[in-house]
Amino acid sequence: MGALDLDPSGLEALLARSAPQFEPDLAGPFTVLSVSRSGPDVVRCELRASRLIPLEHTDPALRDVFVAVPVSGWVELRADGAIARSGLPRPGPEDEQEARAFVRGLIERGAVRGLVPAQREGPPARPTHEIRTEAGGRRVLRRIGFSAG
Repeated sequence: MGALDLDPSGLEALLARSAPQFEPDLAGPFTVLSVSRSGPDVVRCELRASRLIPLEHTDPALRDVFVAVPVSGWVELRADGAIARSGLPRPGPEDEQEARAFVRGLIERGAVRGLVPAQREGPPARPTHEIRTEAGGRRVLRRIGFSAG
């Protein structure tokens, strides 16, 4: 079965396996919104994904941590499942700044499992995020839950 025969969930699984090899900062979760033919042996997938940006934190323990920033765009897949081309933009400077500020706030509130905030008053926060080591050894901040407070 080639990529041209796959349903959206199959394409999402295929992208999860192949996209990081094509573009190292491209990450899931992948959500295929639509699929269309772009030629006899190519399909075009409109999708949502994430780009990994470095946290660039002053804490040495966080220097190699990445944050996933959502992006929307497209990829073209060949019949063998290889990515032919993509149009998934990189986040702009404002998006990167906002993502880093969000993570700083999570850390300050004690909402990242395993990280202790420098100073915190009040009851401990329930962890909503953790740093996971993913394929290729990258450390990525991922959501693990929600806080009711």
